[in-house]
Amino acid sequence: MTVGLPPARPSLAGVTVLDLTRLLPGNYATLLLYGLGAEVIKIEELTGDGTRAAPPYSEAGESGPNVVLNRGKASVALDLKAADGVALLVGLIGQADVLLDSFRPGVLDRLGLDPATLAGANPRLVHVSLTAFGDDGPYQALPSHDLNVQALAGILSLSVDDVGRPAMPAIQAADLATGMHAALAVLAGLRAVDRDGQGYRAQVAMADAALSLTPLAAGHLAAGAGSLPGARDMLTGALACYGVYRCADDGWLAVGALEPKFFGRLCALLGHPEYAARQYDLAGQDQLRADLAAVFAGRPRAAWVDLLASEDTCVTPVNDLAEAFADPNATARGVIATAARADGAVAPVVRAVPWLVEPPGAGAAGLGSDAEAVLGRLSGVGAEEVADLRRRGIVGGAS
Repeated sequence: MTVGLPPARPSLAGVTVLDLTRLLPGNYATLLLYGLGAEVIKIEELTGDGTRAAPPYSEAGESGPNVVLNRGKASVALDLKAADGVALLVGLIGQADVLLDSFRPGVLDRLGLDPATLAGANPRLVHVSLTAFGDDGPYQALPSHDLNVQALAGILSLSVDDVGRPAMPAIQAADLATGMHAALAVLAGLRAVDRDGQGYRAQVAMADAALSLTPLAAGHLAAGAGSLPGARDMLTGALACYGVYRCADDGWLAVGALEPKFFGRLCALLGHPEYAARQYDLAGQDQLRADLAAVFAGRPRAAWVDLLASEDTCVTPVNDLAEAFADPNATARGVIATAARADGAVAPVVRAVPWLVEPPGAGAAGLGSDAEAVLGRLSGVGAEEVADLRRRGIVGGAS
């Protein structure tokens, strides 16, 4: 007898996704859909998605980011500038549930994949487009990358150094937020199609997704006209109790003791209980920060972790990525899965959907390697015809 609700499971099993996207936002969106159980078929240009060339590389020359982002997805390479290539894609669309693209506005129309054609091929299609700025604003035709979008969204202005210079972001937050919103749009679309039987069209703009990441900072605007977050506020360095400190071995600690109960316990364990009374003394933060820095500089990181991490201090080590993958909590929860490189080696990856079990051993498909299987199963195109299409340059890659 089952007690409680059944556990999470791959709810998109049986859903077929055609992925016309390129690079990080779209590949991340379809990685999430793969993690939820969907069959993802990448429709690549003849030269392949640029992620295939993204460093770093294995000794055999395979892209590490491509293994991470595109594991478990099938690959079909088509020349969409040729009418036969478009016809093949339209046939696949007729059998798919979802189409994602990341072309600039107007490109699909020029390729002969206008809204009427897509709806005619599949009136129940969920079609999600990822663009930089959408298709109805003044920036719609502008090229842009994550850095530009974070800058326009005000995110870069929120992380500055001591001279006010914006810091280069270590994580492509706008790209990843766009991918998450695109996956969310797919889920909403599938639910809508199930409910009313009609197709679903959504457009996800990077600029919009980036702005959505600013709720706490935007609270300054909501609190009154002209109010803006300062270069340093309580979560970005204004308080000494919430920051990073260097240790004797040049390791770093993250101190997140915002509440008095945490900071008081920390100060007691540091041997300076008197520091606790200065926690919110805004005029004395520089001195408090210097005092804490001097204390933390007296021992190596491991010693501080042993003393503080298991106490109510909100102190943790600043892990590098290898340490993060090996962290006891990550390994205990099983969030680190394995993918397969083309050379047979095992690659550690974070589960596509961290809270859902991912089968081990998926790899990134070779460019166009699944054309025979996909076109045969979904469109009834025989192997000999695919071979002829390969010879003519309509289908790319190798079987």
